[in-house]
Amino acid sequence: MVMYNSGDLKSGLKVLIDGEPYNILESDFHKPGKGQAFNKVKLKNLKNGKVLEKT
Repeated sequence: MVMYNSGDLKSGLKVLIDGEPYNILESDFHKPGKGQAFNKVKLKNLKNGKVLEKT
């Protein structure tokens, strides 16, 4: 199993999350002035076509 860092998440990358295959549609890295930086990722399930966002 391959582990990815947040910097490795690019559009078009295919990943396996909770046993389900996903395609990364968008990946945005946010670094606010206060607080911790985070990555916002839009994923498409390759089995059923549903799109979801994870932070």
